[in-house]
Amino acid sequence: MKRPVYIREASAIGPQPVFDTDRLERVAAYAGHPLKAVVPELRRYVDPVRGRRMEKVARIGLASALNALDRAGGAAPEAIIVGTGLGCMESTERFFVPLLHNNEDVPNPTAFIQSTHNNVAGQIALATRCTGYNFTYLHRGISFTSALLDGWVQVGLEGRGTVLVGGAESITPDYYLVQRRSGIWKQHDVPNLEVLRATDGGALCGEGAAFFVLGDTPGPGSAVRVVDVDISFRGGPGSLRDRVLAFLDRNGLAAGDIDLLMVGRNGDGPQDAAYKPVEEALPHAGHAAFKHLCGEYFTANAFGLWLLWSGMRTGHLPPEALLRERPAGPLRRGLLVDHFQRTDHSLVLLEVPAA
Repeated sequence: MKRPVYIREASAIGPQPVFDTDRLERVAAYAGHPLKAVVPELRRYVDPVRGRRMEKVARIGLASALNALDRAGGAAPEAIIVGTGLGCMESTERFFVPLLHNNEDVPNPTAFIQSTHNNVAGQIALATRCTGYNFTYLHRGISFTSALLDGWVQVGLEGRGTVLVGGAESITPDYYLVQRRSGIWKQHDVPNLEVLRATDGGALCGEGAAFFVLGDTPGPGSAVRVVDVDISFRGGPGSLRDRVLAFLDRNGLAAGDIDLLMVGRNGDGPQDAAYKPVEEALPHAGHAAFKHLCGEYFTANAFGLWLLWSGMRTGHLPPEALLRERPAGPLRRGLLVDHFQRTDHSLVLLEVPAA
C-alpha cells in the first residue's frame, strides 16, 4: 500500500441496537429465528413517503451509509462500493410472483427496476450526489469483503480520499423457508445466546447492514487502520489455520501479535469446527464471535467487522460476544476470520497505530 487506509467512521443496523453508536452496550436476546434487523427512526435520512416504496434492504443500507458519513463529519464519498448476496430479493419476488400467477401477462415494471442488485449503491449515490466510482459485489459470503478489498485498494493505491464501503442484506419469508429446507438454517428454535453451544447442523438466519467510511487520514475518534484484506473461494476448512498464519506472516506478524480474534462461529457444529485450529493457533489473543448476535447471512461479516472495529476503537466488547477474555491492556491488533459454508473465506487485519 502506498498510503495507510483508516476506518474514519462506521454505522450498522441489525438485530442488535448498534445504530448511530460506536459500541454495543446492551445485547438483545432472541428465542427463535430469523433474527430481524431492528429498524430505527430513519426520518432524518429517508423521506417517509419515499421510504414506503423502498424495500427493507434499501432503507437500512441507505440509512446506515448516510449515518456513517454524518459521523465522519459529513464527508462526501468519492466512491461507493457495496457488497450483497441477495440484493433486492423482496422486489424480485414482487416481480416474479404476479408474473407466474398472471400467466406472464402485465408484469410490474417498477418491481423489476427496483430488483437490481445495485439498487442500494444507486440510492446512496443519489442521496449523496456522488457521480464517481460505484460498484456492487455479488459473491455470496465474500460479497462484503470483496467490496472492502476494493475500497482498501481505492484509498491505498488509487489515491481516493474518502470511500464508502458496506454490506447489506434482508431476508424474505419465502427465501427463509426455501433455504431452511436445504439445511442451512436450524430446523428448530434455539436462543441466539445459547446457539454457539449447539453441535448439530444449521445456523440462525439473520439480516442487517453495516457501512464504513475509509480514508487516508484518521477520523475524529481513535484511529483504526485496515492493514490487510484477504479473500478466497473453496479454500477448505483444513487449510484455514495455515491461511491465517500465512496472512499474518506476510504482514510481518506472529500469532502472539494478535490481541483480539473475531471469528464467524454461527452455531452449526460441523462448520464451527473449522475455527478451532485457528483459535488454538492464537492462544494469547482474546476470542470473540458475532454471528450469534446478528445471525448468518451473506454479508454478516460486515457486522463482524463493525464489532471488531468497535472493540478496537472503544476497548469494549459485551460479555455475550466473548468466547475467551481478552488480555489486559489496550487492543493493538485485531483479526477477523470468517467463512460461509466452508467455501467463502475472509480475513481482515485491523490495527490501532502506536501513538
